[in-house]
Amino acid sequence: MSVPGNIVHLRDLVGRAESEIFLIVGPPGAGKESFAIQYMLDGFANKMNGVYVTTDDFPEDITRKMKLLGSDPASLIKSKQLEFIDAFSYRTGESIDTNEMVVDDIRDLTGLSVMIKKMIDTKSNLRFVFNTISTISIYNSGVALLDFIQMQVARLKRKNHSGLIIAHEGIIDEKVIQGIKAFVDGVIEFQLSEDETGNLKRRVRVVFAPKIRKSGWVDLYQ
Repeated sequence: MSVPGNIVHLRDLVGRAESEIFLIVGPPGAGKESFAIQYMLDGFANKMNGVYVTTDDFPEDITRKMKLLGSDPASLIKSKQLEFIDAFSYRTGESIDTNEMVVDDIRDLTGLSVMIKKMIDTKSNLRFVFNTISTISIYNSGVALLDFIQMQVARLKRKNHSGLIIAHEGIIDEKVIQGIKAFVDGVIEFQLSEDETGNLKRRVRVVFAPKIRKSGWVDLYQ
């Protein structure tokens, strides 16, 4: 899958958003992951660190998409400017020979929380991406998930970090989504539809945020 290089940036939607945490919500395939990768790359360009929690892809899938956007993830990983918490590879059932932090079981929210805390506490100028909390919701109760996300948001805010928490709509209980909205700084919604010729259209809008530069639906790919 190719990743277009003309994705709308978070800063285009809400201006400078350091020290702010956003919930990103929309259907699968709407472009949430591409938006998050671009967000990470913008941070690297400004000498920021990045931590990417992946529950739906191998880390190699994410680095491949970064390459398509013109990045050199190998050098970022070597310098530890980019680090992954891999909560997907364990599903293969194979021994994983890697320097990355690997989650043994996505049901173990305590273990995952310890890994995230280590990254949050030891890094400065951090951009954090969690992709996705929807997968965690399949294996954990709504109350446990809400407590878990609230804890990570509080930790990020305490350290003045910024981040995106991604959710697929229709998978997580709506009460949990509403609970998360109550303690993030903003919500950005994605939409996937077909135009009159049958081509897919991906659009994005800011539901709420401390600052809004573009209101209403805008095309994800400019």
